[in-house]
Amino acid sequence: MTAAAKRLPAGAILYVDHAKHLTPLTLCYHATASRHLTSGRSDVIPPSTSVEVDSAYCPRCLTFCDAASASLGVCNRDAGGCKDCPVCFSPVSLSIDETNGRLLCHYMCGHCQWSSRECGVTSSADKLLDYTTSDDKDEAKEKEAEKKRVKIIAEVSRELELCLQQRIDERNKDGDALFKSITKMWAKKEQEEGRRKRMMLGAISTKGGTHNGEQSWSMETLEKSILEKKKGLDSSYVDGKEGLDPSIEVVKPSSIMETPTKLPTPQQAAAQMTLTTTAPRSRSDLFPLPVAFRARLSRRCRAELAAGRTGILIKPKLNPLEGDTSLRAGHGQWWKKDSSALHGVPRVQLCRHGADLAGGKYAALLNVKNPTLNMIRLRFSGPPDLKKDGGESEELSPLVKPRELQNILVDPFTETYVQGHLCSSDATASLSPTEFFSLDPADDPFLDIGKGRQDDPSGVRDWDAMSAIGALVEGRASQMRLVAAQGDTAWVELVLCDAASDREDSSHDSNANSYLAVPLGLQIEVGNGSWEASLIKRRDLAEEEQDLVT
Repeated sequence: MTAAAKRLPAGAILYVDHAKHLTPLTLCYHATASRHLTSGRSDVIPPSTSVEVDSAYCPRCLTFCDAASASLGVCNRDAGGCKDCPVCFSPVSLSIDETNGRLLCHYMCGHCQWSSRECGVTSSADKLLDYTTSDDKDEAKEKEAEKKRVKIIAEVSRELELCLQQRIDERNKDGDALFKSITKMWAKKEQEEGRRKRMMLGAISTKGGTHNGEQSWSMETLEKSILEKKKGLDSSYVDGKEGLDPSIEVVKPSSIMETPTKLPTPQQAAAQMTLTTTAPRSRSDLFPLPVAFRARLSRRCRAELAAGRTGILIKPKLNPLEGDTSLRAGHGQWWKKDSSALHGVPRVQLCRHGADLAGGKYAALLNVKNPTLNMIRLRFSGPPDLKKDGGESEELSPLVKPRELQNILVDPFTETYVQGHLCSSDATASLSPTEFFSLDPADDPFLDIGKGRQDDPSGVRDWDAMSAIGALVEGRASQMRLVAAQGDTAWVELVLCDAASDREDSSHDSNANSYLAVPLGLQIEVGNGSWEASLIKRRDLAEEEQDLVT
């Protein structure tokens, strides 16, 4: 094993969506009444979903608005909005402190103790001195004074925001003046160019018929053309005759070298460039940062949209707190619609596994669990035969494309990626489907903790990979069989023979980050009371024929 920052998993079960992307079940969606899965990954090409912005909210105060009202992009609640510290990027709060007998309102960071007094963003709060707490126990007067104090604080906070905007405008004055002068210069050049073209066309039209339709030429015309070109190049930025606005301060190199020793970090400077046109040169140039909105997204399945259906996979609610226990109702109802595959597709996990590398044999014990409140009847099979239908291009394309095995996401929470290589096709060609088995509706242990709990069947507890491999010494054919089924869970044994591919011997796949990929099929029966939670309609088939979704 090579040293790595992240611990590699022993194995993982991935699902294939309609675009043939390998995706963990936690990132899969199952559209209503759809016969395929959809991947929610954004790092795959082509993507399986389309994303739309429904609403936005401030992560600090949880103020929310629809997509049309979030055009500003930052929180502007109470004409000021939330702010972040420009030094440590933590939330800042309003602080009113007494300095030399005066009350000053400023932004204060509780983490690094940064204050907006460093950049000159303050406002006077002396009006609060008229409504200080007195010893008078009259509750009516105290309530009235409290209301006036709240009103004054709101006014002071608006003045503080206005002071911040004025300081930002002063900082951007040089850049704005330069931009205006550039646009003014180019507008003048455009006017001169249009005037020159009109003059040339007029000269050609008046003298065009003197030489059998040819354009007239003279020394006067040449001199005018040279003069116009010279005027076009005559700019204040070239000859220096006309400088910029005298109010623009020119920074000398010596002043740059005299900057304080505590310079802003690249992250702090980059954050300030969203507010100002010039990079900060000292800590006093750092202004409080506005808090950007966070978008709430809805997803749609591209395959369902192409078929003329809505294909909504997930749609959030407008209020980000709706569903929280702090509200009186709607606990846990975070979404208007949530078609995550975790809620409706049987979850397959890898329990135990082992390998006989010398003989090229592998054994694994798979666990499948029903997450729905309805019965599911299903079976495992080998990879589907894509050539038996005799279709074209898409039908004959491989089940898993080679590029999907170069960078496989096995854990979206830790962002763990591995490489893989397909097992030999001979190893899975002899796999026969397992018998059909039924999974009872999901059992929630939190509803009745400690009662009716059952241990795993003995066949599961005593299962050993090497024993399963040893049972296939005589018959060298790969096989799958149902080990046990209990309630909403079943266990399936998979044994592969000669599974090592030709590429496994190459140095490219000999590292510890390369995994053996085994394609399998999960066939779920639709109809006859099975998988009713999917809302998939049974096809018009014979009564004795089963409608299977793979």
